[in-house]
Amino acid sequence: HEPSGEVVAVGQSVTAVQVGDMVTALAWPAYADYFVATAGTLVKLPPGVDSVYALGEAIACCVHAANRFGIQPGDKVAVLGCGFMGLVCLQLAKYQGAGFVCAIDPLAERQTMGRQFGADVAVDPFATNGAEIVAAHGEFDVVIEAAGTQSAVDLCTELVTQHGRIILIGYHQSNDGLRTVDMQQWNFKAIDIINGHVRRQDEKLEAMRQGMDLLAQGHIVTEPLVTRYDLAQMERAFRDLTAGKTGLYKAVLLP
Repeated sequence: HEPSGEVVAVGQSVTAVQVGDMVTALAWPAYADYFVATAGTLVKLPPGVDSVYALGEAIACCVHAANRFGIQPGDKVAVLGCGFMGLVCLQLAKYQGAGFVCAIDPLAERQTMGRQFGADVAVDPFATNGAEIVAAHGEFDVVIEAAGTQSAVDLCTELVTQHGRIILIGYHQSNDGLRTVDMQQWNFKAIDIINGHVRRQDEKLEAMRQGMDLLAQGHIVTEPLVTRYDLAQMERAFRDLTAGKTGLYKAVLLP
C-alpha cells in the first residue's frame, strides 16, 4: 500500500496524469510488476525525487500528523521510537522549528540514525528512565509516540510538560491494542492528546502532496531508511523484517 512507479497506460478519460509520469499512490495491491489505480489516488513526483524513496502513503501519514504537532519555534520535542515513522516525524519536528529534540529508542543503530537526522541527544529508555531524562533535559512541550507499546505511552506521560501535547503515531497491536493510561497525571498536567492517525483519504492525499514537496526540498530524507530487494526476493524481505534485521527500516521491492 506504499507504491510508486511509472505510468505506462491511462484510461481514455484520464487527464491528470499521462504515460511516462512518475507517481506515488494510495493504491494496492502493489507487489507486482504492474498495478491498476484510479487517477484520483495518484500524486506526481516532483523533479529529482526518486520513486524508490517516495514512500508516499507512509510519508503522508507522518505529514498529516505533523500538521497537528502544534510545535512552536524553540519547543522541546521528544520522539519515542526511531523506526521509519518516528524518524520522518523527527525530521518534520526539526523543520517546524523544534529547538531541542531528544530521540528515544533502545536500539543503538536507531539512536545513531536519530542523531543523523538532527536529534540533539539520543537515549536508550531501558538504560535511562523517565525521571533521569527529565532531570537531564527538562520536560518536553511535545512528545511524539511512534513505538506502539505500553511502555512508550507510560514514558510519554512522564516526559510531557504541563499543558504540553502527546501525539500518538505508533500502531498499537500487542495485547489486542488495549492500553492503560495514568489519567491522574493526564488530568493534572492538563495535556492535549492527539491521535495522529488518519483515515480520510482526501486528507491523506493532500498530505502526500505536501510530503513529496518536502522530499523534493530536502526537508524529508528517506534514502538512508530504504533497503532495496528485487521483487523475487519478497520472502527474504519479509523474513528480514520479521527477524528485526539491523538497519532495516523499509524494505522496497523493485520489479
